[in-house]
Amino acid sequence: MQEKRRIRFGKWLLKVVVSYAVFIVIGLLLSFVPAGRLGLSEEMFLNLRMFFMLFGPIYLTLIVKIIFTFLAAAKGKEKDKTEKSRGILFAVTALLLFANLSNAQTVSDLTSGYIQGKGLRNLEKSKRYSMKGKRFLNVFLPAGFYLLILELLTLLVCIVTFAPLSRAASNAFICTIALTALLLLLAPLILSLLSGYQGDKAEHGEKRAREKQKAIQSDVLVLETDPIRRKRYLRLPKILALLVCPGIGLISGSVLALTKNSQDLLTVRLLRAPFLALMAAAVLSFIPLLMYWANCSGTSLVQRVYLAQNQLYYAGYSGSMEERVEFTFALLHLESYRVGKRAVRIRGQFTKKTKDSYGTSQKGPFTKTLWLPRTFPLEQEQVLVQFLHDKTAQIHEPRLMQRK
Repeated sequence: MQEKRRIRFGKWLLKVVVSYAVFIVIGLLLSFVPAGRLGLSEEMFLNLRMFFMLFGPIYLTLIVKIIFTFLAAAKGKEKDKTEKSRGILFAVTALLLFANLSNAQTVSDLTSGYIQGKGLRNLEKSKRYSMKGKRFLNVFLPAGFYLLILELLTLLVCIVTFAPLSRAASNAFICTIALTALLLLLAPLILSLLSGYQGDKAEHGEKRAREKQKAIQSDVLVLETDPIRRKRYLRLPKILALLVCPGIGLISGSVLALTKNSQDLLTVRLLRAPFLALMAAAVLSFIPLLMYWANCSGTSLVQRVYLAQNQLYYAGYSGSMEERVEFTFALLHLESYRVGKRAVRIRGQFTKKTKDSYGTSQKGPFTKTLWLPRTFPLEQEQVLVQFLHDKTAQIHEPRLMQRK
């Protein structure tokens, strides 16, 4: 093994010597070219020749490596460098976050550091899952790294040879280097976060499927959302957020724009007033309507009802990865219920059990009103309504007996 290493090192050293010898000879031959013909001073031309002889083999090596990286990718023979690069980039990101946190002076800085720390934990957790876009990263990371070195070497040559650089050239170099470094850092981190999110989502879905199967085996009825009914349920908030609200704003804005030059007339001012109010209402209600749509979408997607032994459990979750919070409401005492057009309203006493990355907690009993989107299949919804009707009858029956 050592003999092979010596042979490889000898071959590498021979290549380096030959490369530098070739570039030194070319640099000496270039000294016979008059600098004036190239529009350069003697000092600039000398610096260029020196850098050519010093960095020429490095430039050539980096360019060849970039070409070979793309050729290997075209043939499907690229080396898997994703996991090693992933670890290095995580370490660099952690150091940058630590340096940012060490300069924290206000509460907002500490809050920002806390959020960044959570993001770093999510990235660390994502290492458990297979990386998405491996083939892209196996080409992008080495090619980007070689390109960054080329940019830094070019900046060094230009600073020494053409000093002082113009502001435009300096800004161009700084932006190019910063953009390349930022892409090298962000591209793997974003893909890693997406890989972690998708892997965690799939793992959590398998966990919920096992919970459902276990409940069915225990003769527990499990109520889940029907995709077709959920699509109909989301139609109204989607239309309100994406069609009605922008449409009212667009129409009102058009009327206000067309009448802005005729505001001296009383009738025009009276006409503009309601349209101005409508436009303000559309602008102010856009974000709340988007939040309402998101809430309807999330609630209807994750809700699940368990009916077992005269007990009702309403389960769901919010967030993902480190921020996921699973909750389960257990109905202790039903006060009333109502079946509306869009949701089933259940009011009563509940206990709430939550589970997150920090552990499990339980609250209650307390009085609460649950709104269950009507996205269950019709058969399951009828079972739920019948269950609530029977529970209500059980509550009112003793009262009727007492009155008699």
